[in-house]
Amino acid sequence: MGGPVVTIASLKGGSGKTTLACCLAVQWHLDGHRPLMIDADPQRSGIRLAERDQALGHIDVLEKADKDLWKTSRQIAENHGITIIDTPGFDSEITVAALAVADLVLIPVKASPLDVDRMMDTVKTLMNEVKGWAPTFRCVLTQTTRGSVISRHVRSELEESGFPLLVNDMPNRVAYAEAGLYGATPSLTAPDGPAARDITAIAEEIAVLLETKKRLSA
Repeated sequence: MGGPVVTIASLKGGSGKTTLACCLAVQWHLDGHRPLMIDADPQRSGIRLAERDQALGHIDVLEKADKDLWKTSRQIAENHGITIIDTPGFDSEITVAALAVADLVLIPVKASPLDVDRMMDTVKTLMNEVKGWAPTFRCVLTQTTRGSVISRHVRSELEESGFPLLVNDMPNRVAYAEAGLYGATPSLTAPDGPAARDITAIAEEIAVLLETKKRLSA
């Protein structure tokens, strides 16, 4: 039996979906979890990174940007410890299919009022378009500046509105773009650096969520 499926979804471009997907896939690869990353975004950002020199650490990557994604992902996930799906930055049948197959949905959201509004649209898609499924999801603050007024305000606003967030966020660091030049993530290029520590913390928090859900559903 395969491992869980984690879908990363946002109806706003530039939220950090692909960066988060690649970073988690590489981190779980380094941790020995046999991940599969599915690039379901027609822009092929994940595939393009995997074609560069370091090939995302040679993780397994599949390009599958069509509405049959749910069927394919379940079949292929049987051979992997965890599957990560990177979705398009717009509402589509692909996005709905990726949500329907997910054990956990991560919604990356930048610390800005406009991004928070669009995040709420993503949550509506979760609730309204995936029938017969009670979604487990977490918002992930991305491209933050730690200690800034806007980061604290957005986190507080989301928590007060009842949106579940990861405790850990992804601060804005140049290490992500620099690693991308080589088709890598900070966990590969600077494993002792702050960006790699951020990724590790997020990956570990998600692993606890997935394990808790597995125990509750057993």
